[in-house]
Amino acid sequence: MKTPILAFVLAALVSGSAVAATTQAEVNETLRGTPDIYNGLFTAALIKHVTDTCPAVAPPGRLARVNYFLGLYNHARRLGFSRSQIEAFVEDKAEQARMRGLVEAHLRRAGVDPASEAEICAFAQDEITRRTALGRQLRER
Repeated sequence: MKTPILAFVLAALVSGSAVAATTQAEVNETLRGTPDIYNGLFTAALIKHVTDTCPAVAPPGRLARVNYFLGLYNHARRLGFSRSQIEAFVEDKAEQARMRGLVEAHLRRAGVDPASEAEICAFAQDEITRRTALGRQLRER
């Protein structure tokens, strides 16, 4: 008899009623601090920057992108966040600016000018050739 009650209480806590009182700032902080989610978003932002800057390189196919983002979304949902909270985090202009800064800093640490098409293309080609985690997700056009 105790098990169903415990299961019900745990389900209520995870279902969103406990998260509903959470502010968006707390949601953002939690998602930013969850490595699997934030590293996944960083990788997606890096791919976007590379493919937007270098016309010789394409992102993963549509199905791969959908599956990738669905995995990140489902992870955030398992943490108890609602669709609207997750969307607010992803669409937050300050978070987007923060992520752009992280991508640009990463490229600079790699010796790449984030604004240089030639350097971004060389970086992408090297990643593809070396079959790095990033390179395996990029395709030559």
